[in-house]
Amino acid sequence: MQTPAPIRLKDALALLEGEAPVAVRYVKANRRTKEAGAFGTLPAARLGRGTRIKEAELRAPTGAEQAAVGAPAAELVPVPAPKNPHHYANATRNLVDTRTGNLVKVHIYLIVAVQGRKVII
Repeated sequence: MQTPAPIRLKDALALLEGEAPVAVRYVKANRRTKEAGAFGTLPAARLGRGTRIKEAELRAPTGAEQAAVGAPAAELVPVPAPKNPHHYANATRNLVDTRTGNLVKVHIYLIVAVQGRKVII
């Protein structure tokens, strides 16, 4: 049985940007809690776009949505703009588990394998 050929990080990120979900294995790391070293696996993932699904469902309605329903102007609640994550400066990406819809923030240099192929830099 042959081992699949390694894939460059640039090509692995290109696969993740595509519409088809791919399997990803990465190393978990959290500087705040100083927990690192465990492996994480996403059997079907792609690059995330937008906010987390659960947060989007729970957020307050925007002023336009409230006005469409007929709420008085005094009851309009402003919704803050989402914070810019600076993915390219921090070398991180949001991966969406397409089976559950959960977002996982991954440091690109800690991606170990994509589609069973070892990622090399």
